[in-house]
Amino acid sequence: MREKHLVEVEHCEGTWPGQEASRKRHKVLCKRLKAKKVILHTILLGVGGSIYSSHTLNHLKELGLDTRKAHKSALKLHAHSVLYAHKLTATIHALEKSRCSQGLGLEQGAAYHHLDPR
Repeated sequence: MREKHLVEVEHCEGTWPGQEASRKRHKVLCKRLKAKKVILHTILLGVGGSIYSSHTLNHLKELGLDTRKAHKSALKLHAHSVLYAHKLTATIHALEKSRCSQGLGLEQGAAYHHLDPR
């Protein structure tokens, strides 16, 4: 068996490394990997593009990046995260609109106003 490196990208302060749920997930995953040693590198993306030295840059440096490349990689991770959060949100809204339009007998793309039953 050999040493394995696990890189996990997490978002915001609600997922600070070391929380109980996070520890349980990692424990199960490490057992399944059946490695001699599993080294976890948690890359934490902060709110509004914040880059944490201790939970982002230092972990990227541990993976072999120099300071400039670590900072550039952190910025790219943020941009990637924002892009896919937008795509996910747009898809969810489109699905909800489509589902509601079909349920009301409206043609696809027709305006829809949710009625409050109160």
